[in-house]
Order: sequence, then C-alpha cells, then structure tokens
Amino acid sequence: MNNKKGFLLAEETLKIILAVIVMGFLIYFLTALYFTKINDQKKVQAEQLLKTSGESIEMKINNLKKINPAERQLVNPKGWSLFGFVNNKKPNSCLGKNCLCICEGVIDDLVFVKDRQIKECDKDGTCLIVENLKEFNSIEINKQWISFEEKDNLIYIREK
Repeated sequence: MNNKKGFLLAEETLKIILAVIVMGFLIYFLTALYFTKINDQKKVQAEQLLKTSGESIEMKINNLKKINPAERQLVNPKGWSLFGFVNNKKPNSCLGKNCLCICEGVIDDLVFVKDRQIKECDKDGTCLIVENLKEFNSIEINKQWISFEEKDNLIYIREK
C-alpha cells in the first residue's frame, strides 16, 4: 500500500520552507537597499555642509579674514561626526595634508583593528583640506553650533 497522505505533507513542507527562504532573501535585499539609500543621502548632506552650500564650512573658513570668529550650526547628517585629521594618519582623500572630514563615527578596536575611523571617512565620508587646522576633538552632528576662529595662523574649531 502506498501512503499518499504522507507524501503530500512532505511536498507541502518543502514548499513552505522554500517560501520562507525566499521571503528572507527579499527582506534582506530590501533592507540593504533602504540603508544604501539613507547612507547616500547622508553623504550628500555631508558634502553640502562641508563644501557646496552657501553656508558651507569651507566658505566660513575662507571668510575668516573678514568675519573672525564665524559660527555654523551642524544639523545634517544627524548622527555623523566632524573629525579633524592633523597627525600622521589621515584619510587618503586628504592627500597627506591636514583636513576636516564628516563621516559616521566608529569605535576603534585598539587591539585588533586600527584606524577604522580613517577607513570609514575614506570610504563613506567627505573631506576638506584645511592646511593650518588645529587639532580638536570630534564633534557629533546634532543641531549644535560650532565656531571657527583664526588665531596665530591656525584654524580653531570649537563646539559652542
């Protein structure tokens, strides 16, 4: 005797398992697509804040001869940070010169992986060369004001 009911149950179970796997891949794909779009938007916002808008940080620094000190509010990309690289290790986009970068902050693992922040700024951030930049602590972008001041031929950036 053939047991057709058991065979039918196994076939339906296989279809359900395949459907769950396909749905899992679909959810993964849509999530990856969403976060890629969000990251691209934040990179555009960082570029505008640093270089291209009428009130960009680059413009504020270039106008320090006229208006010293200058101020700027950091609104977007929210959750990213403003970094100053003035020591030996810098992102490649800085071409070995002192620079400001806006990118997502990461935690450096002091034991296994070094310079993760530099790699993150190189990969997904935007940088601006500022030759006479004075070293400062990173500033998380969260609608706060920062000031730019030129003193003794150095550019100082401070959170207000």
